[in-house]
Amino acid sequence: MTASRLQDAALARFARQGFDATSMNEIAADVGIRKPSVYAHFRNKDELFLSLIPQLIEAELEHARTVLVAGGDARQPLLAYLKSIQTRFESSHRVEFWVRMLFAPPYHLHDVVMAPMHAFMDELEGIIRKLLKGSSLVPNAGGLGVEVLTAAYMGMIDSLHSELLFGGAKRYQRRLKASWAVFEAGVAPASG
Repeated sequence: MTASRLQDAALARFARQGFDATSMNEIAADVGIRKPSVYAHFRNKDELFLSLIPQLIEAELEHARTVLVAGGDARQPLLAYLKSIQTRFESSHRVEFWVRMLFAPPYHLHDVVMAPMHAFMDELEGIIRKLLKGSSLVPNAGGLGVEVLTAAYMGMIDSLHSELLFGGAKRYQRRLKASWAVFEAGVAPASG
């Protein structure tokens, strides 16, 4: 129980302050314990940070599996997922931490963090690919196949995360509108 409370407190601190600016004293105080008690659960801040990654990956994949469901018009779930980036970022320190970590993991943990992140991205691509394969978006007037659309959609996700994190909500909304318009044009029905 204390370990999960420490993880929640660390997540909130890392999301707000970043890894380097967060101390184990602050995390312990947030949970209402003394710093030495933290070490009964985690050897150090790195271990605490790394313990969050599998939880967050599973939560993000579950969200994607819930929203990006095949069947019917694929446009609705694809757009819903993109819109959820902002709403989830603004309402959850878990998602805020997730987005910040994607772009700037602690330098000394970069390789350790990026290995599972690449596996996550591969799985997310698989979910998107599956949705697109069973949709009416292929074939399309642009001649864009499932692989190209999947890669383009992943690029939209990356771009929107970046804009939200570094540009703010207003710039995110502008980029979402423009990106979605281009995506829609690319998947216009094939004539004939």
